[in-house]
Amino acid sequence: MAAPPKTVVKPLWPIWGLGLAFVLSLAGELALLSVGSVPEPSGYWVGYVSSAAVLLGVGYLVRRLPRSDISVARYRRLNRWWLAGAAVFLLVNVGFMPTLPTESAFQVFGWIRWAIGFGGGIGLLIGLFEARAIEREVRAERDRIRRTELRRERDRLEEFASVVSHDLRNPLTVARGHLDLARREHPDDDHLDAVEPALDRMEDIIGETLALAREGKRVDEVDDVAVDECARRCWSRVDTADATLRVAEPPAVRADADRLSHVFENLFRNAVEHGGPGVTVRVGALDGEVGFFFEDDGPGIPDDRAERVRETGFTTTQDGTGFGLAIVDQIVDAHGWTLRIGAGDDGGARFEIAGVDRPS
Repeated sequence: MAAPPKTVVKPLWPIWGLGLAFVLSLAGELALLSVGSVPEPSGYWVGYVSSAAVLLGVGYLVRRLPRSDISVARYRRLNRWWLAGAAVFLLVNVGFMPTLPTESAFQVFGWIRWAIGFGGGIGLLIGLFEARAIEREVRAERDRIRRTELRRERDRLEEFASVVSHDLRNPLTVARGHLDLARREHPDDDHLDAVEPALDRMEDIIGETLALAREGKRVDEVDDVAVDECARRCWSRVDTADATLRVAEPPAVRADADRLSHVFENLFRNAVEHGGPGVTVRVGALDGEVGFFFEDDGPGIPDDRAERVRETGFTTTQDGTGFGLAIVDQIVDAHGWTLRIGAGDDGGARFEIAGVDRPS
């Protein structure tokens, strides 16, 4: 495959240029020896073959650079290492030349060509090791900055959510108290019946906002969790009406048990809310990879909404808060797992959680 000119040839033109000069030199020397224009020096082919091997190695390394983890920003340093290695090794060999006998100018030329190529190859290898070390340091620093910023953002979000929940719950408590008093004084007032559901919805939004802020934190402590037992336990805590749960031997995983419980509880509520009180829910192991799935036989999720359901606040029902699946996505991501959303075998919604760690 030809190297992209903008990302390889142009930034590495000293390496490519000197490499081309080497190819022409080797071809010209071989032609002169073939026609007998110059005598063959003793030991010449050892230097010739080693130069050709160095040239092939350099070409292989340079051609693989675009597919490596070394950025284009390091190419200039590779050029410098290539030229510096060639220059230093050439000077060392020039110092040896007066002390060693040479048969002809042709032998001296081959010696110089070998010294430049061998030294340049060593310099390029040193440059590659240095470039990879620099890239590792850059990535580590970026990750550290990203983690620091993410930690600060989550701390601010949790602080905001705590303040909001505290400042809103107090007025809600007052409102519920006045609602109870109003019902005692006006038991037949139909307008009061609409107040309590509104207050309940506000309470749900506050609770889920606080959960969303807290559940997104990175999971640091995990335990061995039996997914089947966790699913059945969560099923008993959710108002599932006449819905049916079927568990088909999902794997045990390393997870935060409390957060994994939030995943199942939110998925169960979502299935009953959208699939109806008679929905059937299945939990089982993924085929061909470590993980588990959650699937129902409800109406499913349209393709154009499969990714939007992860968004905070997105809901398709009037009474929904839009936080349930967003919290699921946050918890899965905090574990370092992967959440895939699609259609189930019976046309309902299917949630696959992959990349989990099994107990050792």
